[in-house]
Amino acid sequence: MRKVVLLFPLFCVLNIYINKQDLHAKQSDSLLFIVRIDDILSRNMTILPRSIVPLQDTLSIRGAKATWGLMPHRLIEAANADGQLAIEIKQSHYSGHEIAQHGLIHICQICGRSDHEMYCSYNKQALSYDQQEKLILEGVQIMIDSLGIKPTSFIPPGHIYDTTTKAVLANLGFPVISTSNVLGQSYDSLFDVPINAEFTWALTEQNYSENLTKAIQEIKKEQESSGIYVLMMHDPFIRLGYKSGITLKWMGALLDSLNAYYGDRIQYKTLTEVAKMYDTQLSTTIAERTNYSASQPTGFSLLPNYPNPFNPSTKIGFYLSKESQISIAVVTMEGKKIELISNKFYRAGEHWASINLGQLASGNYLLLVQNNTGSISRVISLIK
Repeated sequence: MRKVVLLFPLFCVLNIYINKQDLHAKQSDSLLFIVRIDDILSRNMTILPRSIVPLQDTLSIRGAKATWGLMPHRLIEAANADGQLAIEIKQSHYSGHEIAQHGLIHICQICGRSDHEMYCSYNKQALSYDQQEKLILEGVQIMIDSLGIKPTSFIPPGHIYDTTTKAVLANLGFPVISTSNVLGQSYDSLFDVPINAEFTWALTEQNYSENLTKAIQEIKKEQESSGIYVLMMHDPFIRLGYKSGITLKWMGALLDSLNAYYGDRIQYKTLTEVAKMYDTQLSTTIAERTNYSASQPTGFSLLPNYPNPFNPSTKIGFYLSKESQISIAVVTMEGKKIELISNKFYRAGEHWASINLGQLASGNYLLLVQNNTGSISRVISLIK
């Protein structure tokens, strides 16, 4: 009887080992494939059509899913003036695709550049916990108000973040982050599903076949080692591809090749779905864990400017709950700070100022109002 007692644990260990080996074999023989599209919708208003539907259809008819990296501020900018973008995003969400939060506005409060936001890589300066929390919370609230959607995954703008970013996300209850780091638990309850590569950043007829061959080879290689691949795309280049259809054609050809090669061994997932597969205990709804209340308010609000659109002057207003040093600037849609209107101390209360942008070309600009705890921005339109 004693021998049986001794052999039983050994049998269990052996059985677990065999099951793990079998699981590994299944993982190495199959492919989890994610398509992550960042920066929808770009501020370039000259490239048409401004729609996510053509790419979504290219993915859907082949069984694939999209994880759209949405900069929430786009929903209150001119790009969504007619509400069409919000309609398409909501329809995409309810069709099984994912809407990930991609920062707030994709513009740095410190240097004004548009290639990062949560951490200033140009000045090597981190935004404080309160500042990052405010940016993220403002984005969440815009998505709730405009779409009725609470995001479960977060994509740091420019792939640039710090430990503070992860701490804020974890404390707010975000279950998933997607970086260029390593797959797995990233911070506390935050799971990281990183990207692998992008092949459509500057796709042309000349590099079409080369990029397609390279992508297929890299995906197969990564499948053999990890069983998962996250393909990255960017919205401005997707829409440039609409002019000739080259980007959509390339994506269709890639998915057709993968489907032909893997058959039923390929699974198309979103970022959150993959995180849930790897960590079954992961909470995939931040609604259960947060009330979305910032720990420290900025103490000011931006009032609607009028007129808007304008030529060449408009009045801007803001309200301060307490006296504060306020900076008011105009920023191009590419993130370049071109006009500093004011940077001075204001008393508590309501304040108005008239600005004249007669020296600038017609177009959309960002009005950026900042104090030492955060910033608020709004799109203003100069029409001559």
